[in-house]
Amino acid sequence: MTPEQQKLLQHLHQMGDVQIFNRKKESIVKAIADMDLKTLQLILDENLTYQDVTKEIFLGKLKEIFDEFNKTKDTLSAHSGKCNSKECSNHSKNGVLFCGKNSGKHFNLIIEEDDNEKVRDLYYCSDFKCNFEDKVNRKGKNLQVYIYEDEKADFKHTSHYKYINTTSLKAIADLTNFKDKTISKNELFAWLQAYFDFYSSMSLFKLRYKNEHKFYHIYDRANSLKKYLVLEEDCAQAIRLYDTLIDYIEMNLLKWLGEHEHLKSELILLSPQFVDENTQIFKKVIVNEDLKIAIDLDELKNCVRFQEAIDRHYDVLFDKYKIAVEQKEDFTPFGDAMDKHISLKYQLEQRNIFVNQITYKTKLGRNSFLYDTDSFGKLEKGVQ
Repeated sequence: MTPEQQKLLQHLHQMGDVQIFNRKKESIVKAIADMDLKTLQLILDENLTYQDVTKEIFLGKLKEIFDEFNKTKDTLSAHSGKCNSKECSNHSKNGVLFCGKNSGKHFNLIIEEDDNEKVRDLYYCSDFKCNFEDKVNRKGKNLQVYIYEDEKADFKHTSHYKYINTTSLKAIADLTNFKDKTISKNELFAWLQAYFDFYSSMSLFKLRYKNEHKFYHIYDRANSLKKYLVLEEDCAQAIRLYDTLIDYIEMNLLKWLGEHEHLKSELILLSPQFVDENTQIFKKVIVNEDLKIAIDLDELKNCVRFQEAIDRHYDVLFDKYKIAVEQKEDFTPFGDAMDKHISLKYQLEQRNIFVNQITYKTKLGRNSFLYDTDSFGKLEKGVQ
């Protein structure tokens, strides 16, 4: 016996009367509750599958869950329960809910035993009934032991699977070339375009394979960032106009806000994604967290400045000009009526103020690109 095995054996004995081949339910439940992977490595039978995967893969899944608890130095408590789904072949089979004492995060496992009361299978239940969960842990995050089809011990490789897996790996590898680097907008757009058709063929609810799922989420994150990069030019035009306005003239602001509130809606999630909630400082824009790939902040500078400008004025003027709901006899708080009601442009129109009839008053005089069309410029040239 190696020194490492001796240490493990000693560790097992410290658990009580557990023997090295004691594969009974209470031993496994205690090891899981203690988040003790070394003990589970010895107790679980390598000749069996757990949730249809090998012992090593199953322990890897448990490690991911344990890591989630260990991030906050949480400890687990174990509570008996059973499968609650009448449509499931495992209905009423017994299992255990493992719950974080501090966080309320939890996961469950159905535990099957053989005639000798040795555990022969462990697997996650999507409809688990546990009185403890009902009373105490309803708001806790459920951590699922998720198994992909290509992780299962009896999985058969098909040509379709090979195509999906190979393409997913190639796409990830292409992006990995930018690991720990800053990627330009054009480089990101080129990668997104190269795999657009492949991504479009997928459905979030039908992802069956491990690398397919990984690619999907990497692409989805990058694609959501593309939206803001595309809006950057629109925001740049809006900011160039904003900088020419005489900002103490309220009609200037009302016209600018009314004409650009669609951009405000498009950018509503920009701050939650990229601005630190504590410091309110624009943080590094991460394309992919694992690969540490970032976009240069200058690529989104106009989006940020636009949002700052519109946030400075929008709510103040909306509150000033809004029509109270009770003033609208035909108002129903659903669908299009609600969408209109939260629009500044709509509120102005209820007061017979139409942004398309307002002309900008610019502060650049003859140097303004709006000089020939704005009322300020026409007055300056003597045009009535």
